[in-house]
Amino acid sequence: MAEQEGEKSNQSRKMGLGQAAENLLSSMQCPNHLKRVSRRKLQLCPGNMSPSQQGVSSSSQVQSALSALLPQLPAPPPLPPGNKVPFPPLLVPGINAPSLPPLQPCSNLECNHLTCGCGGQPHPKKTPTLRMKMFHWQKLPSDVVRQSRSMWAVLPSSSKELVEPDYASLELLFSVPPTAPMEKMRPKIKKIKEITFIGPKKSLLLSIFLKQFKCSNEEIAAMIQKGDSSRLDTEILKQLLKLLPEDHEINSLKSYKEEKTELANADQFYLHLLEVPSYHLRIECMLICEETKIQLECLWPKAQAIRAACETLLTSHRLLVFCQLILKVGNFLNYGHHTGDAEGFKISALLRLAETKANQSHITLLHYILEEIEKNHRDLLQLPKDLDFVSKAAGIHFDAMRAEAGANLKKLLEIEKRLFLSTDDVKMQHAKSVQDSLDASKDLQKEFASIERKKEELADYLCEDRTKLSLEDVFRTMKTFRELFLKALQENQERKGQAAKSEKRKKQLKEEDAKRPKREYGSTFNEK
Repeated sequence: MAEQEGEKSNQSRKMGLGQAAENLLSSMQCPNHLKRVSRRKLQLCPGNMSPSQQGVSSSSQVQSALSALLPQLPAPPPLPPGNKVPFPPLLVPGINAPSLPPLQPCSNLECNHLTCGCGGQPHPKKTPTLRMKMFHWQKLPSDVVRQSRSMWAVLPSSSKELVEPDYASLELLFSVPPTAPMEKMRPKIKKIKEITFIGPKKSLLLSIFLKQFKCSNEEIAAMIQKGDSSRLDTEILKQLLKLLPEDHEINSLKSYKEEKTELANADQFYLHLLEVPSYHLRIECMLICEETKIQLECLWPKAQAIRAACETLLTSHRLLVFCQLILKVGNFLNYGHHTGDAEGFKISALLRLAETKANQSHITLLHYILEEIEKNHRDLLQLPKDLDFVSKAAGIHFDAMRAEAGANLKKLLEIEKRLFLSTDDVKMQHAKSVQDSLDASKDLQKEFASIERKKEELADYLCEDRTKLSLEDVFRTMKTFRELFLKALQENQERKGQAAKSEKRKKQLKEEDAKRPKREYGSTFNEK
């Protein structure tokens, strides 16, 4: 019995040595050699052998493995028969004996060294325990990262130079804060992320634009299709033209085959707008007609004021008589000089009347002339009334008006051509309004042509060059002269009033002096 027990203990010890040898082999070999170890493991496993082979095969193979791996270990002494003395502990490197020299790196270039034991041990992958905020970046393709010159390929992931972050503080700082629990009676609404093909800035502007209507996108598209300008004024139509979809946005929306309700509100408006035939031309027709209407309301009164001012200067008899009077006065003052004996003068010389000073203070040549016409030609005092239309036309730029009206007429003609090539429903809807705008614009151009003829006639009347005469300068000059005329006339009236008061005061003093009793020798009591 003692011998059988000794053999069993010896056999179990050999089986333990075999297991230790297998572990050591697995730590020293590359994964490419694991098949050899697995086969040996199958051969050493007692379950795969017959009972007769287990004793011989296992002992012989274990001994050969130990002799190959541990050649320096002494063989255990034989167990005395009948004694149950345990074997001394077996010294295994890495377990209860001094460690072996460092292992050489694996020579297999295709090996990643994660399981063969060669190279550094990889750090375990850290995973957060909380929901973290996303870091939006553009991930590089794997083939680009693996390039030899890539910064990601220069330093391997197992290098000791790499720094590990503080995952605990990172998780604390960048975790998503928990949301407050909702009321139990209130259902939790999950906001669905909208899909959009429009840029964020344009989408925001379009959303603000649509909110001012306070109606659905279908109704806005219907107003455009019907040409209803009651809620689409000029400024709104200009904004809409700037926010119309571009080609890439149209292609993206047309290729979208998913549920339309998942799109953003701006994208849904574009979809309704794309259903309107020739929407761009419709909007332009509405805009040009509205702009023409506003322009005509603004330019027609100005054109009529310019024409009335020209006719006033050409037909005013008072202005003609007044200028003849100035001519006589000027030739008298300039007698003997090179400027004397003139037969006429430029109309701007009327402003020099207030600059020519008299010998008395605050008296100018204009004051003198107004006093003269007040004595002999009182009708000329009504000259400022004739120049009233001219003053109203001052500040109106005729050339700028013509340029603005001409640009609008050019747009109308282009819209007319495009409208002629469009569909029948667009023609029927906008042809009349565009034609009416064209007729009104052409009438305004006829008025401008009439003013141009008046301008040439006025240039000849004032002895000016037709190509250089500026209506703005002429009207501004006459407005300033009218103001100087009225001011000088008022100052003459004030001076006459002061003179009358002074004369009246002297008369009163003289009468009072005459009523006082006189003393002897003709002196009064007040005299000393």
